[in-house]
Amino acid sequence: MDDLSLTKNQVSKIQRSARLIKGFMALIVLTYALQFYQSGVIDFGEVAGAIGTLALFRALMLSPMLLIIPFKEWFQSKITFSKASIKYLLLAFVLIIVRGC
Repeated sequence: MDDLSLTKNQVSKIQRSARLIKGFMALIVLTYALQFYQSGVIDFGEVAGAIGTLALFRALMLSPMLLIIPFKEWFQSKITFSKASIKYLLLAFVLIIVRGC
């Protein structure tokens, strides 16, 4: 019975984290849209940074078990990134670096 409640607890943590990440994603999109509305100029560096950040959040959402363990234990545990998650992480890394250049 404890295993079942632990699983329910993990599911609720994953759902809360997913909602929080989706909220941050919406905030990023709204912030960029507001910036474009105010200036009327498309800054491709900012676009790359925004898409990179969104890709980073998407990578986290594709590996839901990562949302319930602390960051420092990601690489010590047996939980691995999915292939799609790795692709999104690489995309995020490249786009965030492009934004900085």
